[in-house]
Amino acid sequence: ELNSFNYLDLYKLADLFNLTLLENAVIGFLVKHLSELLKSHPEEVLALPYCLLREVFKSDRLTSLSEEQIWQLAVRWLEHNCRYQYLDELLQYVRFGLMDVDTLHTVALTHPLVQASETATALINEALAYHQSVYAQPVWQTARTKPRFQSDTLYIIGGKKREVCKVKELRYFNPVDQENVHIAGIANWSELAPMPVGRSHHCVAVMGDFLFVAGGEVEHSTGRMCAVRTVCRYDPRTNSWAEIAPMKNCREHFVLGAVDEYLYAVGGRNELRQVLPTVERYCPKKNKWTFVQSFDRSLSCHAGYVVDGLLWISG
Repeated sequence: ELNSFNYLDLYKLADLFNLTLLENAVIGFLVKHLSELLKSHPEEVLALPYCLLREVFKSDRLTSLSEEQIWQLAVRWLEHNCRYQYLDELLQYVRFGLMDVDTLHTVALTHPLVQASETATALINEALAYHQSVYAQPVWQTARTKPRFQSDTLYIIGGKKREVCKVKELRYFNPVDQENVHIAGIANWSELAPMPVGRSHHCVAVMGDFLFVAGGEVEHSTGRMCAVRTVCRYDPRTNSWAEIAPMKNCREHFVLGAVDEYLYAVGGRNELRQVLPTVERYCPKKNKWTFVQSFDRSLSCHAGYVVDGLLWISG
């Protein structure tokens, strides 16, 4: 069994005899326990072979450390025994886009490793440019901006409850092991930051690891329910919501799909309960919706799904 005393020896064995399964098991062990090992066996972590540390940094499951802590570990490892020949390559696996702007400025202005390396400077500047283009971030995603998660995650957003007409909750189900993947009971669901406004009959789409929620039915201050055109975007890195440009039409019971670098809203009912034939497209780079070719008929309560770069509509 892998533990903090034998993982390094087992990795050397796997490397020597090309035991891929064992090597992957050691990488998985390190990804899961890196934070603990840094506290209990820091010298051992600093002595990790480059190829092993690189694979750990590449993992999407490395969540026990913040990205700033991963950067700090990279610096400590490079400075340990002066392994600066790995600087440019190793920093490719630090996801600077996941750091906040203040941290990036601090790293860029104060650390001699960054100031001495053109590659490091370019990576910092790339991350700063990413943060400056807030609305375009979903289409600017790279391996260095992709959020790290322990496992694939299922989200539920908004809707109706018996005691509350409109719900703005965001919950997620994150299976901790294979035994309870299919047992998604209440105890397994956790709350995240709620939407700015509760809504139902809305649509959800994912683009570039961001979650978009558009339209739906909202309760106004008068108590009247009607469709809205508002759209908001959830950022899993910061557990926060941002309002983006509203759609041209108010819509509920419609379809929202992400195709290439655009979102498409198709049909639905407007605030007057009129069924719509219109289709509009959202461009994140411009933060703007524009009408495109309408459907040949009005439709609502239909189904839609994106497959192989095409948005399919049924019903």
